[in-house]
Amino acid sequence: MKRLLIPLIVLIIILIAWLVQNRMENRQMAGRTVENFLNLSAPDVNRIVIEKPDDTLEFTRDQAYWYLHDSLPRRADSMAMKNIINNGAGIVVGDVISENPERQTEFQVDTASGILIRFYHDDNLLASVITGKPSVDYAHTYVRIPGSDQVYLANGLIRYVFDRKRTQWYDKTIFSFIPGSIASVDIAYPDKAYRLSFHDSLWYISKQPYQDSLTADSMKAESFIGAIVRIDAVDFANAADSGLIDFANPSLILKVTLTDGSTHQLTFAKINAEGSRVYCKKPEFDDIFVVYKSKYANYTRQFADFMP
Repeated sequence: MKRLLIPLIVLIIILIAWLVQNRMENRQMAGRTVENFLNLSAPDVNRIVIEKPDDTLEFTRDQAYWYLHDSLPRRADSMAMKNIINNGAGIVVGDVISENPERQTEFQVDTASGILIRFYHDDNLLASVITGKPSVDYAHTYVRIPGSDQVYLANGLIRYVFDRKRTQWYDKTIFSFIPGSIASVDIAYPDKAYRLSFHDSLWYISKQPYQDSLTADSMKAESFIGAIVRIDAVDFANAADSGLIDFANPSLILKVTLTDGSTHQLTFAKINAEGSRVYCKKPEFDDIFVVYKSKYANYTRQFADFMP
């Protein structure tokens, strides 16, 4: 009986501490609230730096697009960037939870475990904040302004907006072409290749070496062009995929030539018969995109598929 009594007492003490902290936090959130805690104007932000315990990410806006600084500038996911700025400008806090520097680690708003977000206009720092762990009710997040010991509770689970792996910030757009901008598409398999080309208001299909061509069925050609004019990845390859990726024996290579003469190539790795993931890459990037096998089927065509 005594053996059970001690753990029970400990459990009761923990429960009481949780209830007291929860009541205190709810009371403080129910008091004074400060909207737009960072006094941030979203349109002014054109540069963002996120310092995480395991990585530092820098984003800059160039006209309509955001880019993540990497070995090569990578276009960032536009919705993710919009969420960053909207959440930063929309932080609402209640009263101060703590002013004790020794408790910053407990709330994960210290420099070692917190996520520091800095918002800039060019090189001018507009605002910064450190986001910590969720509150006990999982409806709020601890936050602190760098240089201040005051810890607040902010509405919502905002830490997760900023806490992504580097590849999760990347724009998943693989191909994106303006309709009518495609002059030709080479469809190359290991043992054969075709070229679909557009001129004189008609689509033509030819076999390698592309000397003779036949008029293609316009609806079938447009259906194929519609499938490749916008290709989005569902994921990026990770460690679990490594043994399944074989670009030495590609299953398909698409080469798109635009009316301005520029070319864009996408290589699909050898297809794994058992999996649902298909891997592809572009020459200019090291990253490997993932598309579903059901979508991959839309990018494959045989010569007869274009005939009337």
